[in-house]
Amino acid sequence: MGNTENSGKLEVDPVAFVREVEKVWQARDGQAAAAGYTDDAVVHYGHGQIHSGEQLREWPGRWFAYAKDLQINKTYRGHCDNCISGTWESRYTNPDTGKVMKERGAELFYLRGDKVYEHHMWQHSWVEGEALEDSGFSTA
Repeated sequence: MGNTENSGKLEVDPVAFVREVEKVWQARDGQAAAAGYTDDAVVHYGHGQIHSGEQLREWPGRWFAYAKDLQINKTYRGHCDNCISGTWESRYTNPDTGKVMKERGAELFYLRGDKVYEHHMWQHSWVEGEALEDSGFSTA
């Protein structure tokens, strides 16, 4: 859950914030993406995985170098106090396999001023064109 000690009102337009994050990710600008986080920011993803400190600063650039043809669209979904929620859909070529990957994801941004201090994300990836059996839940 979000760090409630920093909760409060947003100091940014939440729709414009998501649009700006989308613009930076569409440009694959690692420096601009890293600059959107506070010095003490933490990104939570996967199974207990986190980025913080210098690792967080390097993470966007590493991702953009890996997913060189990344196409991504982000959508504002809502906000409450200092938290903005959004979703994304993306497409890129996996450089290890040459297969086109598709993703859908959701994220929560907790802001202090106009910068993110806590970011949670969840995503699902699959190979484009490979239909998974629809069993009513995802295991891939």
